Amino acid sequence: MSSQGLRVCPACGERLQHDWQRTVLIGGVIAVGIVVGVIVGPWLFRTVRDFRPEVVVSTVQAVVTRVPTAMLKVVDVPSLTPSLTPSITPTPTNTPTTTPTPSLTPTPTLTPTPTPTDTPTLTPTPTDTPTRAYPTWTATPKTTPTATPTPAPTAAPPIPLEPEDGAPFEGARAIVKLGWQSSHTLKPDECYLITLRWTEQGAPASNQVCEQNTSWFVPEALYLRADQETERVYFWTVQVVRQGTDSGGQTVYVPLGPASEEWSFYWK
Repeated sequence: MSSQGLRVCPACGERLQHDWQRTVLIGGVIAVGIVVGVIVGPWLFRTVRDFRPEVVVSTVQAVVTRVPTAMLKVVDVPSLTPSLTPSITPTPTNTPTTTPTPSLTPTPTLTPTPTPTDTPTLTPTPTDTPTRAYPTWTATPKTTPTATPTPAPTAAPPIPLEPEDGAPFEGARAIVKLGWQSSHTLKPDECYLITLRWTEQGAPASNQVCEQNTSWFVPEALYLRADQETERVYFWTVQVVRQGTDSGGQTVYVPLGPASEEWSFYWK
């Protein structure tokens, strides 16, 4: 075989002829391919489009059922279960129910029953009865009480010194000393009246002591007498007084001046 580009045979020198049969054969193959594509193409497209697996499965199972039992023992044909596409159950549509319009029944009009009118009863007019007038007597006291004159204050109020106002103390053995100063010189029947007050079981309580000195120690017996709700607080004042007795023999104190400023302390 020589190349198609040669015109003369290199061996013998004769003129070469072209192989036209190859060209015709190639062109025929191409034409047949085009014709087959035009004819077979649409059919193959429809076949693929209309392919249904469930139909093929049903056909295969039908064929298998017709095969004799002896052949089934030789050939093991698997059973194919078609997968069916679930069908959609339509949802029922609620139809609105028309509500009947109630008919109005007219209410009968009640006829009022007349109420009988009571006949007024005549009341006799009372007759005035004369009343006897009695004189009014006003009691006159036999004697007019005479007020006892109160001596005018002559002493200045004492000044508290200790403990500091609001000072705290702890325990029953704490030494609570109240001290003050005064410019007044006491006479034999005069003293400093110390008034100590607190709240005990919700009620006010107090204690008074008369001293000639300018200090006083609070006794241990008063420890925890003040209520815990008040934080065990005690208040105290000092006042210059004159000591005496009344007609019943009881001791009385006549103030000679105003009381001092009230101070406090806590004894817990």
